[in-house]
Amino acid sequence: MADLGSLIRFRKHGVDEKRRFLAQLYREAEVLEKQKKVIEDQMVSEIDLAREMGTADAQAYLGKYLEGARRKVKALEKSIQKMNVRIAAAQEDMRESFAEMKKIEIAQANRDEREEAERQKKENQELDEIGIDRFRRDKEEENRS
Repeated sequence: MADLGSLIRFRKHGVDEKRRFLAQLYREAEVLEKQKKVIEDQMVSEIDLAREMGTADAQAYLGKYLEGARRKVKALEKSIQKMNVRIAAAQEDMRESFAEMKKIEIAQANRDEREEAERQKKENQELDEIGIDRFRRDKEEENRS
C-alpha cells in the first residue's frame, strides 16, 4: 500500500496556512475594534470637555464632532461585521481542511496497524515453523538413539 505521509504533510501545510490566515484576520478585527474604542473614548472626553467649557461655541463644535465620530464608528462597525463574516468563513474552511487531514492520518494509522499485524503474523508463523522443525529433529534424534 502507498504511504500517505507526503499527502499528510501537504494537508498539514494547508491547515497551517489557513491557521495563519485566520490569525491575520483576528489581528485585523482587533485593530478595527481598537480604532472604534479610541473614537468612542475621544467622544466621551470631548463631551466632558464641552461641558467644562459650557459655551455655546463648544456645544456647536461638539455636535459636529459627534456627528462625524458616529459616522466613523458606524463605518468601523460595518467593517467589523464584514470581518466577522470573513472570520467565520475562514474558520469553516480550516475546520474542513483539518477534518480531511485527520481522515488521511487515520487511514494511514489503520494501514500501519494492518501492516504491523500482518508482519507479526508472518513472524509468528516463521517461529512456529522453526519450533516444529526443531521438535521434529529432536524426535528423529530420539528415535535414532
